[in-house]
Amino acid sequence: MNINSGSRKISRSLVVISMLLCLIPVVCAAEHAPDSIIIKLKPGKKASEIGLLNSSVRATKRHAIKDIGYYSFKLPKGADLEKVIERYQKHPAVEYAGPNHTLRIAAVFPDDPVFYYGDEFWGVPQWGLYNDVGTPGADIHAVDAWEITTGSPDVLIAVIDTGIVPDHPDLADKIWTNPGEIPDNGIDDDNNGYVDDVNGWNFIDNDNFPLDDHYITHGTMVAGIAAAAGNNMEGIAGVAWGCPILPCKVIASNGYGLEDDAARAVVYAVDLGAKVINMSLSGDHTPALEAAIDYAWSKGCLCVCASGNENRSTPTYPASYTNALAVGASNEFDQRCTALDWGAGGSNYGSYLDVVAPGSYIVSCGYFLYDLGLAYEPYDTQSGTSAAAPFVSGVAALIWSIHPEWTNAMVKHHIEHTADDITDYGVGFDIHTGWGRVNAYRALSEPIATVQTVSEIKYLSPGSVIMLSDKVLSTASGQLANRLYVQDENRASGTLLYFSGTGVPGDLKAGEKISILGTVTNVNGEIGILNPQILSKTTGAAPKPLGMNNKTVGGGPAGNQKAVVNHYSYPQQKALGINNIGLLVTTFGKVTAVGSNYFYIDDGSKLRDDTGNTGIRVYFDPNKLQRPDTNQYVIITGISSCEFVPESTEHVRRILRPRVQQDIRILK
Repeated sequence: MNINSGSRKISRSLVVISMLLCLIPVVCAAEHAPDSIIIKLKPGKKASEIGLLNSSVRATKRHAIKDIGYYSFKLPKGADLEKVIERYQKHPAVEYAGPNHTLRIAAVFPDDPVFYYGDEFWGVPQWGLYNDVGTPGADIHAVDAWEITTGSPDVLIAVIDTGIVPDHPDLADKIWTNPGEIPDNGIDDDNNGYVDDVNGWNFIDNDNFPLDDHYITHGTMVAGIAAAAGNNMEGIAGVAWGCPILPCKVIASNGYGLEDDAARAVVYAVDLGAKVINMSLSGDHTPALEAAIDYAWSKGCLCVCASGNENRSTPTYPASYTNALAVGASNEFDQRCTALDWGAGGSNYGSYLDVVAPGSYIVSCGYFLYDLGLAYEPYDTQSGTSAAAPFVSGVAALIWSIHPEWTNAMVKHHIEHTADDITDYGVGFDIHTGWGRVNAYRALSEPIATVQTVSEIKYLSPGSVIMLSDKVLSTASGQLANRLYVQDENRASGTLLYFSGTGVPGDLKAGEKISILGTVTNVNGEIGILNPQILSKTTGAAPKPLGMNNKTVGGGPAGNQKAVVNHYSYPQQKALGINNIGLLVTTFGKVTAVGSNYFYIDDGSKLRDDTGNTGIRVYFDPNKLQRPDTNQYVIITGISSCEFVPESTEHVRRILRPRVQQDIRILK
């Protein structure tokens, strides 16, 4: 990250609290602690198994994060960190060993000092909630959303940051109180490992006072955007001003913290019931923090992460992790923030970005020095993706306030697909703004379409958000590249689940019933669901293939298919039979032609496609399956499917996709 327009460069391996570029110089720290390591034990291994190694290197325990299997240790002064890590890496009980990465703050202020010291900042409204200073509608439409809900006290937002100023007039009554703790009795009443954690925890000093003592009160700013008290005739209003805040301090007053503390804070917040966790952290890969985010996701929590402020497209972490929601920053003109907004840098972007939210000159809470008489003002403006992320955290909390039964996958998906597209790159996702700028009103007012049968999907347009419940898998993980197929329990229709870039989940079996959330898409003529999120699954018996002749395979408008016809058959003939696209079927015939990843079989129908080859095209993976030879007779089991022929969006080729070698039976 550059500071003061490039005067100082920080290693990208640092995990950064992303608020853009600080115009006030900060002291750089190393990318990791020189006297601390983090390890992860292999499954089934115990900490006692590395006891001798700990003794030999004189390592003493810092923290045990048992929920995610990570441990951190302090090393004696002068220890050779690289050699110690190497020794732990070689230990048979250790899965991972690495440094304890540094976290640091990098905040943005306007370069015009009047915004920091003067009274003129009062002229800067909360345009991110209701915009009347730039392009109308370039905000999250919070005012309309508040007509539906201002947030439920049952939805807890954790702010993992520099802490919170506890007596701030817009936050004092918003800080969550732990019902399981009796204040100041010196006893861990709820037995969570933290004594008297009535109002959060300070992971820096390991005490129950998460005071924001950083010079720009960064955590207080983040908390204010997400959930500052509203309708109280005081200062500002947060997005979800009816929701409580859980402060978790992981950044010290000097602007730095460590990876293990951030991971501990995530686990702590999850275990206390937080539904939303705001983390303005960005940098390179930090495995303990990734494990903590995965743990949060497994418990139904959503981690909202700032993308960072270096104006680069390469992945940043934790925003790039699969189970995080990555947030970039937009300005009052509904554009991605660049150096024109901040003076240097810009909102990071790339394929990992999910959405953007207002992040330029955002007024929020804090205690800011405004004159040499040491007077403080409780509100000011700040910029960066750290300011954008809590807007999204607030929207997530609002959604859960009216839909407490929704999963984190549903909330994440709904935020993405109710965002407003603000670029000229085409409808839908782009690397500059993700799915678009978040719209709180749409997120609260628009339902997720629940589709009862696969065949109903044909009435929806590509890009429609849908949810399917209890559909039977006809394929398993690893059988088809980037693809799964599901069918209705009554086998009336089937459809494609297409995983673009994410890879097929590795634990699914044919016959399992799954519920999914995704968007309708068209993959070369075959319509299905793009990158679906698996909401639930139950065991079941694998479906048996439906027997049919060549003419019937690929027949009918099953699922989403509009017209599956043999335009190039001789004679030209429509496919016959039931709606079987997406279903598991069996057919037979003589091999009439072979290719590198396909062959044709004909049962005597003598139908030809655009290639001139006779029969049904059968696709196979040459790395996994062996094809038969020309003139051999075969019985083929696979998924009945289709695809556009080259250079056509009207003519469809009928195809079959075998899953495993047993699906290709050679008779002679």
